[in-house]
Amino acid sequence: MAIKLYTPHPNQRTIHLSKARYRTVVGGRRFGKSALLLNEALALALQVPKQVAWIILPLYRQAKEVYWIDPDITKYFMPYVTSGICKADKSELSLYFKHTDSWVRLKGSDNYDSLRGSGLDFIGWDEVADVKQEAFDTIEPALADSPNHRMIYIGTPKGLNWFHDFSLRGDHKGIIPDFGKKIAKDPDWETWHFTSYDNLSWPEGSIERESFVKYIDKKRQEAEERGKLAWFNQEYMAQFEQSAGRFFPTWSYATHTLQESIRAYPGAFIAETMDWGISNPFAWYAHLLVKEKYNGINFNRVYTIAELYGVGKAPSQWTTEIIRKREQFGIQPDSVDHIYVDNTMFNVSTDGSKAIVAQFNQAFTQQEGKTYSFERGSKNRKGRWSAMIDWMRLAPDGKPYWIVTKDCPNLIRTIPLMEPDELDIDDMNTKLEDHGIDSVSFGLAFIPWIDAKAETAERGSIMKEERTTVNEDKEIFDEDEPDILKKII
Repeated sequence: MAIKLYTPHPNQRTIHLSKARYRTVVGGRRFGKSALLLNEALALALQVPKQVAWIILPLYRQAKEVYWIDPDITKYFMPYVTSGICKADKSELSLYFKHTDSWVRLKGSDNYDSLRGSGLDFIGWDEVADVKQEAFDTIEPALADSPNHRMIYIGTPKGLNWFHDFSLRGDHKGIIPDFGKKIAKDPDWETWHFTSYDNLSWPEGSIERESFVKYIDKKRQEAEERGKLAWFNQEYMAQFEQSAGRFFPTWSYATHTLQESIRAYPGAFIAETMDWGISNPFAWYAHLLVKEKYNGINFNRVYTIAELYGVGKAPSQWTTEIIRKREQFGIQPDSVDHIYVDNTMFNVSTDGSKAIVAQFNQAFTQQEGKTYSFERGSKNRKGRWSAMIDWMRLAPDGKPYWIVTKDCPNLIRTIPLMEPDELDIDDMNTKLEDHGIDSVSFGLAFIPWIDAKAETAERGSIMKEERTTVNEDKEIFDEDEPDILKKII
């Protein structure tokens, strides 16, 4: 029986022929990403004995719909099934090739813990930007026992998340903008970038090719008319857009981060923030508030200068870390008047143990001989986000009102990952790694933000009765205060 084999178009062939162990394909819609991935796995199972290849999608349901039901994809393996070369198991979404004793299996990352332990030779990650980040660390160790293992990450961009990081690792030709990220290049990795137009399945000038290009052109026109060009560039041009789909679209690595360390100075005003967690990350930040003046206009600027981020520690242990971090950045205890925290830290545990804030103050008393004023962060989530967006705006000197230094890597990493809630676009998706953002928002909502154009104090959208005032005794508005950049170390 004659079997019609998969014929990759020229751009797909380039990827198949690569010798790189880890390949990353940034492709627009309808480039042929899933066909490429499936046939990479099929070729392995057809030719090499005792191989196990997995194709993993964000959801198990997606794996079934895309690879097991869609005739545009099933046409690549069904001839092998009907001819008896392989056996298809619908209940397990697997293909078994008896002559090589090899498998191709479809999986979903939505229940990644159930995928531990299996020995694998190939993993193809489809729609990488939507895969749960924890899935990579959980599943990829299964390749360790296979000396010739290989992996492909393939998908369409979605902001600047882990898919962007993977793409930079193999970008030896500079085709992917790094947006200020410092990702080391790895010789075992290779990256490609193809737009939807780069699907060369049909000859130039053919009716099919003309119809395909016309469809994409129409999508571009519609996006321009609706003011959604960033979305088109992301989905069809496969561009890593800083703003498309992001909750904080104005945030930029190049603009909002400082690749230097800043130390506090005597008399500085420091606000600290905390988001509590044991199994989820605990996030602590120190913020330096500075009075700035530009062309006769006064305004406030906040530098977030220090970070603690991690899991599995008690308040007494974090207190020790906070004291060490303060010493490292020259933060004097008397400079810290307020610590803005998660409201739940005031709750007494069901077993009767002290509230988290009480445990912190007990630890500070024991280790430092001092207690602190812990302030409840606002419960007004949307108001906190509004305040953060205000602080991200550009001040009269062309720099943001709020700048994050390089010593806060987890905050810098996670801000671009935040997305709107599917049911409420004005709120943030709480299923994401939002611990650093939550922590910072508890403080930024209460620190006076001065609208430099009107020279009035504002605090985003936090309600008036929730506002507090900065301790004027700190004299942070001293006209003679030196420029903050003179304190860079």
